Amino acid sequence: MTVQLTAIPKRPLSNVAQKIWDAINVIEQQFGASLTHDSGRDKENNKKSTTWIFTFPDYQDAQIAVPMNQGKICFLMRGKTLDGKELETLIDGLAIVEATHTDPKKGVRSSVLGHHAPFLNPSPGNPLLQVIPRTRHIGDLLAVYLGVAPQQNGQVIVDPSLPTHGQAAEHKVAPVSAEELQNQLQRNSEVGQAGELLVVLDELERLRECGCPDPQQYVNRVALTDVARGYDIESTWPGQERCIEVKSTTVSDSDFYITDNERKVLASLGGKGWLYRVLVKPEGSGVMVERISEPMKKIAAEFMTPIVWRVSSEALKNRKN
Repeated sequence: MTVQLTAIPKRPLSNVAQKIWDAINVIEQQFGASLTHDSGRDKENNKKSTTWIFTFPDYQDAQIAVPMNQGKICFLMRGKTLDGKELETLIDGLAIVEATHTDPKKGVRSSVLGHHAPFLNPSPGNPLLQVIPRTRHIGDLLAVYLGVAPQQNGQVIVDPSLPTHGQAAEHKVAPVSAEELQNQLQRNSEVGQAGELLVVLDELERLRECGCPDPQQYVNRVALTDVARGYDIESTWPGQERCIEVKSTTVSDSDFYITDNERKVLASLGGKGWLYRVLVKPEGSGVMVERISEPMKKIAAEFMTPIVWRVSSEALKNRKN
């Protein structure tokens, strides 16, 4: 049977832990997934929870199933990533595999998913995994699953600054304007994610060299929770504060885009405002091309074209000192 995967509205559920709602926010906001099936099992006798199936239209209609309960977060995920790798071998530190299902006619596959999750259909060579994610690293786990996780020296780069579910709940994602679209598209791409993660690692190292005893407590990737903030990385160790806008590229000396909101925010931040230019290499590693403090003072207006403020690569070579 061929099932058309169509987005359906989410119905109100009262007995669902907040951390699960936060996980769904990551699934939808960061990776563009839509709810395509509600098992409705909470309506059956003695059933306390239902299972929601989300489909990722931008990632070959990959799917993930989420039991909607008051307890721990649990994902049902396919055993192989979209780029053909064994998921379990890549997620050490990100999640724990609690159970493995290989028979499509038995257990969780037939009773919960039915024919509504063709992507999750298990087999001995590609099982269905019952995964318990670490709350801080849901975005990293999904990036691995969908085959878009940035890598360095063959290892997945894990973002150590991801907020806990409590922190994520404190932030409301602002409505995205047309001017922010370019940033959001870049951020959802492998290049944009890799650039931001490389800046996180670079900032952690900078704080260590400055004597910060616990850099991870002070570096936050705010782009994950507030796309309208005007910058991507917030570093808050007293005396070394930086608000960093990251511009990533795979081509040296390429132009980049900056929105009117970013210009205003960076200008208002004074010495705390920074612009980092990152060159991302094909394997996911990269180098910091430029680190510019108070960029709106140092990049001359003549190098900006008011489209979404396209900045010529020459601006970096001719910036004011």
